[in-house]
Amino acid sequence: MFLLTIAVLALFGVLKNSNAEILGNQTVRDILLKNKCLCPCGASSGLWKNFLIPYSEANWFEAVSYCSEIGMSILQISSKYDNKDLQDWLNENGEESAASYWIGANDLATSGVYRWGLTNKRASLTQWASGEPNSATIRGEIEHCVEIRADTLEWNDSLCSKQLKFICEKFVE
Repeated sequence: MFLLTIAVLALFGVLKNSNAEILGNQTVRDILLKNKCLCPCGASSGLWKNFLIPYSEANWFEAVSYCSEIGMSILQISSKYDNKDLQDWLNENGEESAASYWIGANDLATSGVYRWGLTNKRASLTQWASGEPNSATIRGEIEHCVEIRADTLEWNDSLCSKQLKFICEKFVE
């Protein structure tokens, strides 16, 4: 949890040079590469996922932190079955069809290389909307975090500071 907090704070820019002794000579990228799973990560096959969409909106970093705080992870989609389970769950729970939600995919460590949450697991299964990812720059901020549209399950790279609802997941037997 301590490393997750450091990584999130560093990504937020909270850790300045005066606090660099906390990280030693390591960059956030170094920490992410060494600690392939800072949040609760994946599980063996045969387990099911529980999903949760909190009522409030958050930026991407707050979403990752919130999911971790409640013993869950921000959503990872690793297979077509994950996509199907998510679509079924969204339909069954009456979520707005046009709504978008934060998922764990991001290219914060290396631009153009999408990974899950604050891990080093590559997002191999993607479902980008037409023209995405485009890494647009808006008001000086580059799009690095991924939102998913509920009705199409298409991905869009977006500003990590954007306020959105988000999806947490947890594996259960």
